[in-house]
Amino acid sequence: MKRKLLTDKEWGNKGNDWLNKSSRFFNKKEAGEPVIRFDVVREIDERLNSDFSSLAILCHPLWQLLDNTQPTDLFINQVLAHLPYNYASLLFKENSHGQLIRKTKLTQKARHKLIHSNDIHALTCWIAFCLEKKSAEYNQIDINQLCAIKHLLKIAIVTPFSSISDDFYAYVNEMFSPLYSHMPVMRYRILIPNKNNGHTDFSLPMRLISGNCLTIQPTLGLYKKLCEQAIKIGLVANSFEGMNRFYNFICHTEIVELINILFQPTPPTSLKALKQQILSRFI
Repeated sequence: MKRKLLTDKEWGNKGNDWLNKSSRFFNKKEAGEPVIRFDVVREIDERLNSDFSSLAILCHPLWQLLDNTQPTDLFINQVLAHLPYNYASLLFKENSHGQLIRKTKLTQKARHKLIHSNDIHALTCWIAFCLEKKSAEYNQIDINQLCAIKHLLKIAIVTPFSSISDDFYAYVNEMFSPLYSHMPVMRYRILIPNKNNGHTDFSLPMRLISGNCLTIQPTLGLYKKLCEQAIKIGLVANSFEGMNRFYNFICHTEIVELINILFQPTPPTSLKALKQQILSRFI
């Protein structure tokens, strides 16, 4: 990429073996080595002079996190500390010597921000939390895992991350499923009415990482249909903000009642009313 962007004058000053003697930035990335030559990608961005930032994507801490199949707590903290300040500040505080130390607990406000975000910064946090929590009880839902898969589903619909969502999901499972090999596959099975007056057996992925991951495409299709119905009956606006708000609202364990209520003859007129109707059916 950098070679293609050289001017004629610059190219004339380069020898035939210039490329082999260059920084090999991308070779290092593929080998999982830490990024140290930010200037290479920064120069590419400057030459392209476009609104798209290669630096923000190629040098993101997410990729460094995924390159280590046996991450230690120290490594995870180092990765998270390199997130943009407004995210790193949710997780770290300075000690008396000005050093960053991890907060012992994520505040409700910080958790709320991560849940309602729609970017790879928050996804990096959720994946890191999953890698830190490898010994959840068998009979409990791993909340961090559930938040991570829900965040991936959301950004796979509302952002350009959709172009790599399938490959990304498979890669994360390939890399880290050994960490969860002793845990059963968590599935939430639901029955959805079909056109033949029968029901289709449907499974929702409940974890981002598991020994035998489900495909996410059926769930993406279900999410989209539910959002279309929510827009149709006026629960949310037909906009990015409206869709993002609805996808944040979806709770996997409530999805059967959510489907039943959304498609009833007299649906609720607000998300608050919808939540009240869902909860009333569990009482």
